[in-house]
Amino acid sequence: MASKKIAYLLSLLLIISENIMAQEWKFDAILNDKVIGQHVFEVDDKKSVSSADFHIEFMFMDIYYKHESKESWSQGCLTKIKSETNDDGDKNQVNGFLDNNQFLIKTIKINQSLPPCVMTFAYWNPKILKELKLLNSQNAEWLDVETTLIKQESMLVKGQNVMTNHYVLKGTKEGRERLVIDLWYDEKMNWVGLKSPTPIGDIFYKLI
Repeated sequence: MASKKIAYLLSLLLIISENIMAQEWKFDAILNDKVIGQHVFEVDDKKSVSSADFHIEFMFMDIYYKHESKESWSQGCLTKIKSETNDDGDKNQVNGFLDNNQFLIKTIKINQSLPPCVMTFAYWNPKILKELKLLNSQNAEWLDVETTLIKQESMLVKGQNVMTNHYVLKGTKEGRERLVIDLWYDEKMNWVGLKSPTPIGDIFYKLI
């Protein structure tokens, strides 16, 4: 009887510890001083879900963007990914999993084999700042990345001035620039902000 009680208590502790480790980042996406949608990241020690839903009104156009990526992790390495993206009618799916010391990726257009330890652009994990290659969950591009610490600066985060570390992450493929992302982390390296350029202005992520 005592052993059953101990097992029950241990199971409760495991549930509690998993809930404590679960985190959420919810951002307003702002373009040209207007909120165009939200991007939410839900993370625990083994899984993460990234969900974005944007609606951009520009001149006489309505532009829609939706993205969801469900990812599984082990010891900081990706073990499985399933994502769907609808970029204003341009649809893509990415499926990948770890198999026999390689990470296999399949999309509508390509199949590829990557090294066994892969990371996506998991901004919530500051370890990406030290990576030399990252996987784009939207289109499965395996990009060379270079990250530079720009400076320390104050940022307004949830109504409070916070000292942050400002980084710029550049992604290239075969020498051609594919993306440039500005990232901000507080002094404890918690992710607090992002900026991404578009042809019609920069998108800023404001933590809410």
